[in-house]
Parts: sequence; C-alpha cells; structure tokens
Amino acid sequence: MKVFLTSGDLEQKHVAKFRDLLGKEKVSKALFITTASVPYGHNPKPDWLKNSLKDMAQFAETIDETSLEEGEYIPKDLNKYGFIFIAGGNTFYLAHRLKETKLDEQIKTYVKNEGVFSGSSAGAIILMNDIEPYAPIDDPDQAPENQIGLDLIDFAILPHADNKKYGTFVHKLAKKYTSNGQESILINDNQVLVINGEKKEVV
Repeated sequence: MKVFLTSGDLEQKHVAKFRDLLGKEKVSKALFITTASVPYGHNPKPDWLKNSLKDMAQFAETIDETSLEEGEYIPKDLNKYGFIFIAGGNTFYLAHRLKETKLDEQIKTYVKNEGVFSGSSAGAIILMNDIEPYAPIDDPDQAPENQIGLDLIDFAILPHADNKKYGTFVHKLAKKYTSNGQESILINDNQVLVINGEKKEVV
C-alpha cells in the first residue's frame, strides 16, 4: 500500500516525501476528486480546496479533475493515473458519491495493486471503514443514508489534531479509539502520514 495523507497545506519536506513515494518528480497524469467539497460550493471554490489542488498539481503533468456530480467525468480506468487525490470536505457525502458511482470498488482495487493514493482530511478519513464517529463535526445529513468508508486500513486516521476548531474533538476521539484497543494516528495540520508497504511515518 502506498498512501500519502495530509491535514493541511504541504511543506517542502512533504514534497520530497511524496516524490519518494511516487518514485519520480512528476507523473504523466493524476486524478483529482473534489466530491467531498461539493456541500460547501464550488463557485467559487473554497480557499482550502484551491490550496490542496495547487499543492498536489506540482506532482503531475496533466490532471483530470472531477466532483463526480451528475454530468461530470466518471473515471472507468484508474490504472492510467500515476496517483489519485481525494480532497477534503464532508466525509459522508464523499462516501455516498463514491458508492453511487461505483468508484469505491475501483479505488480499492487501485490501492491494493500498489497505486498511489493521496487524500486530505475527509479524503484521508475515507480510507477507514466506520466513519460514523466523525458525525459531530462532519454533517452526516449531507448523505441520504448512513455510509461506510473504503475499509482499506484497520486503524483510525485523525487529521486536524492541532486545529483550533477541531483539535479538542479529535483528541477525545483518539482516546475513544485507544480505549477500544484500536490504533489511532493523529495528524497535525502541518504534518502528513506516509504509508509505504508496512511502514507508517508521520512527517
């Protein structure tokens, strides 16, 4: 598994880590999925979304960007992408649209076949199975029914650990996971989590 998860804007040390994971300076083509940010509106795009896209654009020659909304591009073959990136926003809406478009199964296969997955905030949390614990800060009513994540990892991802708005909740949630015997990894807004095979590293 090759995974690069962010909680905020990238720093130079993170750029080097991602290029190490890719094995090159740039891939020829990348896929950017902005679905999770749809509930916040795209006209204009929120600054945090624009920043995330700008951060990741430096790693690809060309980009296919999609919100997976009706009438937009729905990928049929992820193998042509050097990496895929899922931006932050509402985790529940993201899970709903991935399932509805059947892209969830494509992503699972892509990751299991050593495709490079990158995600920010909700785009990181989506790797888990049970996303329901995030309901207090991530409105589940944005999705028509309860959703589950991609179930690609067996530990808890906790972005925004030092964020003024979300940090207190995130640390309480980490304690809950720990008390239940589940590993949890906290990611501050100036950190990334890199997974390369069995190795996990917060940078």
